[in-house]
Amino acid sequence: MHCPHIIFSIVLSCLSLLNTLPARGELLADIRSSGRVRIAIAGEVPPFNFHTAQGKLTGSDPETAALLAQDLGARLELVSIGNAERISVLQERRADLVLSALSITPERERLIAFSVPYATIAVVIAAPAKMHLSSVLDLNGKTVGALAASSNLAHLRSNAPGARIIEYPENDRLAEAYLAGDFDIMSAPASIVEKTNTLKPRQPLQVHFTQMEFDIAIGLPKGEKPLRDWVNAWVVSRLQDGSLDTVYRKYHGHALPASIVPVRPKGKTLP
Repeated sequence: MHCPHIIFSIVLSCLSLLNTLPARGELLADIRSSGRVRIAIAGEVPPFNFHTAQGKLTGSDPETAALLAQDLGARLELVSIGNAERISVLQERRADLVLSALSITPERERLIAFSVPYATIAVVIAAPAKMHLSSVLDLNGKTVGALAASSNLAHLRSNAPGARIIEYPENDRLAEAYLAGDFDIMSAPASIVEKTNTLKPRQPLQVHFTQMEFDIAIGLPKGEKPLRDWVNAWVVSRLQDGSLDTVYRKYHGHALPASIVPVRPKGKTLP
């Protein structure tokens, strides 16, 4: 039999924990009240986000995060995460936003909310030149390396069910596995393929085709409509005035796709 005072203590502890979490729908007000916004970035998908030789986080995502915090009038607090934590960090309320080359997928939309897209990311299929690959159908019966918890991994599982897919927790591990000969075909952004080739593999990777181009957006917890409305208005405003395109060009070397710039509603301003 459980002692009443033990049960009471457990209930009290649970209530105390709940009191430390922001109420649903009040996150924007909490950010403004505290004067800080916590933005999570994984830092492993160049040129969106990566670390310099000195360990400094840089890329178009961190610079975009800094601009967002500035316009929100809040101090930016970067939350360092692994790629596989981009969803859980929001569910567990360890961050207010995720701005980390996060593509929009139906599976993720069931778990978190997304802003309107602020950019796109292309994922390619790369392999040694001697292989002849032109579509995902050519991957059936072959071994493919991909990043765990990534949209391209989910796409592979749906569209190349006959492929043997090996998933890795981080892009660095993915590159190391290719060097070790664990697989011959890589599904990854072109920047990861290029980075792998700088490590001098026995068989350099060559891009055979684009697997998919995904819209990427800012992730936030579900139920936070005021924050989502503000972020959506901010993305639209900064796309329209060219600020996000300027940041993107700085790191990617070319403009954002024309399809990503929405038509701004007349009179729309940041809340």
